[in-house]
Amino acid sequence: MAPNKLPLCSKTVLRAHPKSVEIQAYLSVKLTAKRYHHVLSVQEMAIELARCHGVDIWKTSLAALLHDCAKWMNREELFSAAARYELQLDPVEQRTPALLHALIGVKLAEEQFAVADLEVLEAIRCHTTGSPLMGTIARVLYVADFAEPTRTHEGVDVVRALAYTHLPHAVHHVARYKIQHLLEKRVMIHPDTLHTYNHTFADAE
Repeated sequence: MAPNKLPLCSKTVLRAHPKSVEIQAYLSVKLTAKRYHHVLSVQEMAIELARCHGVDIWKTSLAALLHDCAKWMNREELFSAAARYELQLDPVEQRTPALLHALIGVKLAEEQFAVADLEVLEAIRCHTTGSPLMGTIARVLYVADFAEPTRTHEGVDVVRALAYTHLPHAVHHVARYKIQHLLEKRVMIHPDTLHTYNHTFADAE
């Protein structure tokens, strides 16, 4: 029986699935303890949001587990992997290596863990910058990555309050707080983040 069809599809059931176990074993070796804990916290919140908003819980859980699967790479490894995969980087990505882990994470999900589901791959790809055309699973991951229980940054309480009742509104506020943070750091802002903010502007009025 598929994980999503199991009764209540609990976090325990999802994490015990052979595919989840395989991914968790990889992440526990590759990531720092703090990053690994973040991934599990994102998964926990994403599962709750998936159930709340009626989207596929197994796909959401899988995307959450894999979203930072390339986060262990340093700057040189990220650019080397981008070249190996022949990724076409835009000007912001060329100057912001931290954005590359999402793009390379898609490739690792495909090659290392045989993930082919387009909704899962979209969610991994968009979890940092967002995208105005994100599907619901991608939106859930975008919000959960920002607002999972261990996060303490500005805006997290606002996003958490909205995440369960008005997902588009929550997405808008994630984009808003990311833009504010990046402006304060005086660094480039990816167009997808700006487009996400603008696309969801009406939802926040």
